[in-house]
Amino acid sequence: MEALIRIVTRFDQLLTRALKFLTVTLFIALLAILTFNVVARFLPFSPSLEWMDEIVELCISSLVFYGAAALWMVKGHFSAGNWIAKVTRDPRLISLYRVGVELVSLLFIGVFFRYSLQLVLKSQEVTAVFQIPKAVLYSSMPISAGIMVLYSVGAVLVELGGVFGRKT
Repeated sequence: MEALIRIVTRFDQLLTRALKFLTVTLFIALLAILTFNVVARFLPFSPSLEWMDEIVELCISSLVFYGAAALWMVKGHFSAGNWIAKVTRDPRLISLYRVGVELVSLLFIGVFFRYSLQLVLKSQEVTAVFQIPKAVLYSSMPISAGIMVLYSVGAVLVELGGVFGRKT
């Protein structure tokens, strides 16, 4: 069991680093492209920027969804807070409430995963300039949703441990 925990912890660390690196890199690329676009307007020669929309779309969609997955992993997204602890002191009841919240979150992200995966699998269009399949542009959605599903399942299991594992 200890070896499994080490493997899961190592996977979590690697995935966290990868998502942080990816989101920072995408943000820098987006910043550079948009800065170049602004500067190019003042140059005496006008470079062609037909390609820019495709790359910006790819950067923004990937940044949003991979960033959301990174926040989901560390529970960094907004929430209503720990108001339940003010209502009751029973740790099992608090964990039961959290199980409910995690299950609702899991349902939401499961639906998002299903429909975003369908979108990627059914997409047949390509972009105008680089001929990038639109499925590539959309792929950040089911990938990030899959990550969120894994972490939501883990959160449900942890909270279930709190419901059934603690003694009062």
